[in-house]
Amino acid sequence: MRYLFIFILCFSIKNVSALELSCSFEEVHQNGESHQGVFLIKDNKFRYQYFSHNLYTIIHKENFFFYIENRDQTKFFKINENTDTLEIILKIINDFPYVKNEYFFKDSIIKVEYSSQEKIIKRIIILSDLQNMSIYLNDCKDVDLKDIYFSWSPFWDYNP
Repeated sequence: MRYLFIFILCFSIKNVSALELSCSFEEVHQNGESHQGVFLIKDNKFRYQYFSHNLYTIIHKENFFFYIENRDQTKFFKINENTDTLEIILKIINDFPYVKNEYFFKDSIIKVEYSSQEKIIKRIIILSDLQNMSIYLNDCKDVDLKDIYFSWSPFWDYNP
């Protein structure tokens, strides 16, 4: 009986600390180019989806990164190279709610800024030799996310 109680307690603590979040984002590059999209997080999975039909969606699940073309969602590719920025995002997610103000990853510096009212991330700044950009997170909400939104095949549309 005691072991059953411990099992139930551990299961309920995991569910209480589970992270499920939906945010809209605006990605602004040093050259002035910008893109909008939606960012979904569920536990250790994430989805970074651009709204533009000409761009793509990135899904992280089970320690793999996949790239799906928005114009043809039947095409998906495993990402094996140049995953630095994606790994940084994953590190920040894994640190939640104890996210640091700065991260150093290979040749990149990542700064995290919070909103003044609440302890919510409002901006992630990525500085490196390859790219300098800011990701502004807006309208973040705790939502109940289905696991199908973290599938690359078949790919499921998510409309916030």
